[in-house]
Amino acid sequence: MPISKTKNVGRVSSVLYTVFGAIGTGINSIIVLVALLGILLTSEWSLIPGFVFFSIILSVFGFMLRTGIVQRQRLTRMKRYISLCDDNMYINIDDLAHHTHKSINYVLKDVKKMLQLGFFPEGHLDQKETCLMLDDATYREYLRVEQERKALAQEEALKQTAPLTEEEKQTQELEAMIQEGQDYIQKLHHLNDLIEDEVVSEKLYRMEDLLKEIFQRLKEAPEQMPKMRKLMNYYLPTTIKLLQAYSEFDDVSAPNHDIASAKAEIEKTIDIINEAFTELLNKLFQTYAFDAATDAQVLQTMLAKEGLTKNKVGEEI
Repeated sequence: MPISKTKNVGRVSSVLYTVFGAIGTGINSIIVLVALLGILLTSEWSLIPGFVFFSIILSVFGFMLRTGIVQRQRLTRMKRYISLCDDNMYINIDDLAHHTHKSINYVLKDVKKMLQLGFFPEGHLDQKETCLMLDDATYREYLRVEQERKALAQEEALKQTAPLTEEEKQTQELEAMIQEGQDYIQKLHHLNDLIEDEVVSEKLYRMEDLLKEIFQRLKEAPEQMPKMRKLMNYYLPTTIKLLQAYSEFDDVSAPNHDIASAKAEIEKTIDIINEAFTELLNKLFQTYAFDAATDAQVLQTMLAKEGLTKNKVGEEI
């Protein structure tokens, strides 16, 4: 049931705020009123400091009361949203707005606030912010379908366009590869958010940084695309698959030996992947470094030939 994917944030505090806020507001309202009447009827100006003090206290308790009411109302709306989901793990924002007689903007803002406060521990909004998903499994399925939709849209666009030049094809392929890489980085970042182990999380941050550098280098040097084939077709999909499994293992409350062993093997593999990505990044810069070194040597030789440096032609530079 969707209710299992929620957390009653503020359930206790809302009661405390409401009870103590109401009591404090009632008592201090009477005190402030009595003090005000005393000042007005008897001109006892000495009552003014007390009137000001208890007015401040009254505002504090009023704020507590308001906070408790707001929290209770938000809890009530959250339960209403969940009831509208029935047995589904997702619901459209416009459906919530329709059934609660609120505007779409109001509901969207309300849902975002609930996500921020942790009412839906595994909750997500889609990219267009039109659908609320209550668990990670549904969100992963959404990402998969969205990726397939993008791929189909790209294929249709290719079919409808006129024949492209080789340069245009290379540019299009480069853009598609970089976009796919960004999608993988986004998935990696999302999975990292789900993994609680700080050591593993740091390794995944390193992996994310390496991938960003790799795709940035690819953007600057499109001729390196052939070196990226295996990364795109096997290494990245398999890495994401392993991390998804690791995230699911994390949810097991009492993992057995097999699960613990599988997690340890994945952690070891993460280190190996980071080493491989580091080596790939170095290879992407290899040709660039060689060209730079060659240019430097040629420049030194030309300067020496013109007599502009202390080195002579033929001497080791």
